[in-house]
This record gives sequence, C-alpha cells and structure tokens, in this order.
Amino acid sequence: MAALPAGTPISPPSNAPGDGGRTQVYLHAGDLVIASRPTAVVTILGSCVAVCLWDPIARVGGVNHYLLPFHVEREKSPRFGSVAIPRLVEEVVASGADPRRLQAKVFGGASVIGAFSRGRRLGDDNAVLAAESLAALGIPIIERDVGGTKGRKLVFHSDDGAAWIRLL
Repeated sequence: MAALPAGTPISPPSNAPGDGGRTQVYLHAGDLVIASRPTAVVTILGSCVAVCLWDPIARVGGVNHYLLPFHVEREKSPRFGSVAIPRLVEEVVASGADPRRLQAKVFGGASVIGAFSRGRRLGDDNAVLAAESLAALGIPIIERDVGGTKGRKLVFHSDDGAAWIRLL
C-alpha cells in the first residue's frame, strides 16, 4: 500500500466513535499536525513516539510523530524528538493554546524488533525523551501507552483531546 501525502483525508477509524464532522488527517513519521478546528489525526507507531498536546479551553491541539530521540547538528527536523516536541509546543501555542493549560498524551515506543537488539532500545529512548521533555516544560502527561512489542494505530481528536489506540 502506498503512503498517503501529509494532510490527506482518510476514512473514519473503525474503533472510534463517529467523526463528528472532524476533518481527518493522516500524520506521517517525521511530521506534525496542528489543528485549531476539529480534526481527527491518525498515525501508525512502532518504535516511534507521538506526543499529543491539547488545550481544553481553546480546543486547539496537535500531534507529532518522531523516529529518533536526538537530532544531529546538520539536521534539525521533527524526525527527532529533541526538535519535534518543542516545535509542537510552539506551534500549538501560536495557534491559540495557552501553554499553562496544555495537557499531553504519549503513545508508541514499542520494541517491534526487540529480538534483534541488545541493551538499550530505541522505543524506550523515544518514550523517555517525551516524558523528560514534557516534565521540563511543565506539561502534565494525562495518558500514556508506551513500550511493549506491538505497533499501534493512534487516532487523536484535536478539539476534545480524545485518543484511541489499537495494537497492531
């Protein structure tokens, strides 16, 4: 199956309630989506991590999907958590969220190829980076589903902060 271009509308997720008139967007790895209108963001996670941010009063939200914890000097893209998390916060706030009201949900960080790795695992490193970065920014994590050995399909509603996970 070919990858969808960023921002491509998709069909409603089968495990979520009706879309309620939300725009549906597929989030690719290494990208982020910010929405000030009701949007259902869908992504697939393995060792990658998605941080979902939401302001319950402004009803503004966003999600990133990063592959690696730390950027290298020559490349500062949202493929890296050390870039993706601060950028997500900046863009959600620029879209009308109050940084004092932000709430986070963190998903992913599986060890899908754990049988081939020894010692530290990429998924664990990605999940730890999310927790430490959000704590440093004073943003509470109100829900998380990280680790394990299975990938996840994530659906996040930007306007009400609802999130659904299906293990793959």
